[in-house]
Amino acid sequence: MKQGFWIIAKKIVKDADIVLEVLDARFPNITRISRLEKMAKKKLILVINKADLVSEKVLDKIKTEFKNSKYVLVSSKNSRNILELIKLIRNKGKVAVIGYPNTGKSTLINKLSSGGRAKTSSESGFTKGKQLIAGKRGIMLMDTPGIVPFEDRDEVRLGLVSGISPSKLEDPDVVATKLISMFKKNNSLEFGKYYGVDMSLDSYSILLEIGKKRHMLLKKGEIDERRAAVSVLEDWHKGKIKL
Repeated sequence: MKQGFWIIAKKIVKDADIVLEVLDARFPNITRISRLEKMAKKKLILVINKADLVSEKVLDKIKTEFKNSKYVLVSSKNSRNILELIKLIRNKGKVAVIGYPNTGKSTLINKLSSGGRAKTSSESGFTKGKQLIAGKRGIMLMDTPGIVPFEDRDEVRLGLVSGISPSKLEDPDVVATKLISMFKKNNSLEFGKYYGVDMSLDSYSILLEIGKKRHMLLKKGEIDERRAAVSVLEDWHKGKIKL
C-alpha cells in the first residue's frame, strides 16, 4: 500500500470517534490490519462480518478466540446483530469503517445509514475513495477503499480473502486447490454437495472434475484449469459456498 494512503488512513482514524475494522468471518485473523489497530487504539471495534458464510462450529471458535477483544459478530447480508452494533456506536459521533477489500464494508454502511448508500460490488476494491454518508441516530459514517497491507500481498492470501479478483490472479489454480483443501478439512460435505464431486479425491483432481462438469474445455478437449479455478473462486467470493 502506498505511503500516501496510510497518511490518509491516519487522518481518518484521528478524525473519527469510533473506528470499525471490518473482518471476514472466514478469515478473521488474516483480514486484521495491525498497523490500523495501533492507530485506532481504544477507538477500535472489530466487526466480524459475513457470519452467514461460516458454520456454527467456526462461529464458536471465533467467539473463544476473540473473547478478550471488543467485537461484534454480524452478517450485513441478513442483518444479524446489526442492532447490537448500532447500540454500540449510536450518538458517538463520526464512525470510520475500514478494512480489507470485499469484507463487506459498504454493505455494512448501507445497513447503518439513514438513506445514503455506499456503492457495493463483489469486485475487489470497488470502493474507489472516501465516502461520507449520514448514518442513523446522528452518526456520520466514513467509508474508505479496502486496505491491503504491502506485506500481505502474496497471491494465495489475496485470492482467499477476496483481496483480488480471481480473473486477475496469475495462478488461480494454486489458490483454488488451496481453498478446496480447506473445504476437505473443514466442510467437505457442503463443497461436495454444491459441485457434485467426490471429496475423497485429491484437491487438484476435484478442481479438474469441477471443470469437466461445467464443460470448461480447451480446443483439444482438455480441461481448462484456469477457468475452473476462477469459477470456484468466484463462487467463494460471492458466498455461494460456506466453509
